[in-house]
Amino acid sequence: MADMNKSCKSCEFVLKVSHRFCPNCGDPFNELDALESLDERGLISYYFSCGFTYRSIVKILEKRHDLSISYSTLKLRLKEYNLKRRGVEYDDEIVHHRIVQLLDGPGCIAGYRTVWHTLQKEGIQVPRHVVEEKLKELDPEGCEMRKRKCLKRRQYYNSGPNHAWHVDGYDKLKPYGFPIHGAIDGWSRKIMWLRVARSNNLPEIPATFYLECVAEHEGCPVKVRSDCGTENGIIAAMHCEFRNDENAHSFGQSVANQCIEGWWSFFRKNRSTWWINLFKDLVETQVLTLGNEMEMECLWYCFSTLIQKDLDITKEHWNTHYIRKSHHNTVSGRPDELFYIPELHGGEDGLLSQISLSQIQFVADNLLQYEEEENLYQEYFNYLCEGLHLQKPMTWREGLLLYQRLIEIARG
Repeated sequence: MADMNKSCKSCEFVLKVSHRFCPNCGDPFNELDALESLDERGLISYYFSCGFTYRSIVKILEKRHDLSISYSTLKLRLKEYNLKRRGVEYDDEIVHHRIVQLLDGPGCIAGYRTVWHTLQKEGIQVPRHVVEEKLKELDPEGCEMRKRKCLKRRQYYNSGPNHAWHVDGYDKLKPYGFPIHGAIDGWSRKIMWLRVARSNNLPEIPATFYLECVAEHEGCPVKVRSDCGTENGIIAAMHCEFRNDENAHSFGQSVANQCIEGWWSFFRKNRSTWWINLFKDLVETQVLTLGNEMEMECLWYCFSTLIQKDLDITKEHWNTHYIRKSHHNTVSGRPDELFYIPELHGGEDGLLSQISLSQIQFVADNLLQYEEEENLYQEYFNYLCEGLHLQKPMTWREGLLLYQRLIEIARG
């Protein structure tokens, strides 16, 4: 498979397309910029590994990357690159080892379809039934716990992507200092942003996420739906300004914002529970004291980048996984595919694409009057790491070791 990794411009750390920023130095690394830097082979390999159909690959290459190739040419390219989905050969030892790695972390609560899709995206082509059998062998208890019945849901109606973005904050990790904010497109179920922040109560923070997303997609949706929290006030003002319509933003109860609330339920069951249990264990073993400012700041220093990295992985995985048909009047397909080429699935794009950079700058200058306060603890921990030549953690185990080391030094 073609190499889909790029190097950070600042420190030359090897990055993946899924990274929003460099895990080593923290410099921003936009997914769209990463994809645009790939050549034809890299793009075809990326969308193939995400599981897109051949017809969808042809369409999305033309629409998103201005690269026109025919269906037959794509098949020739796939044959040339040795990319195939049937009769694939795989190394059982490599598959076994990678699944063991995924089970040692937040990926341990994922089902076999999630693990299989993860392997696909990493270029490890293996039949799905093999992954299913491996999980039964390696994690029988987890397989049994995932056998649950579904609740009956009410139906959701929408005419296409960018007709409604649903935004909300996620507070399950907030007691440990990691509030999360996210948004989902109602029709395609594409995650528009998924970010950890120092606070999701300050209205400027989610508004910044919204504005970055509008700039990235060069437009905004017909409606934005949020709860009545004060943190959503600036988003509402921005969106109504862009649409020139005071009713363009819709407020309501958080529990009624079903698209994003439903996704938070998925996130809790498939990802965040692992982090919650990790931090609970640290509290119960008295490694972490909730409310202790120094320890909480050190936890942020050691784990915020790791959690954001995990959110990026979760977001990209969700946006490229296949949503099966259901009885809830939802469209089947991959969120990215449904979002970028809705015409293949009977959808109509509602994006208002006439938003200029000057408009974005105008609302930013007038509505985003926020400067992050200087944090002496973060400067102190940076000073310690630079002086002792301690590296930024790449795994949760490294993060825990760094946390314990820094707290030990700080206490003298």
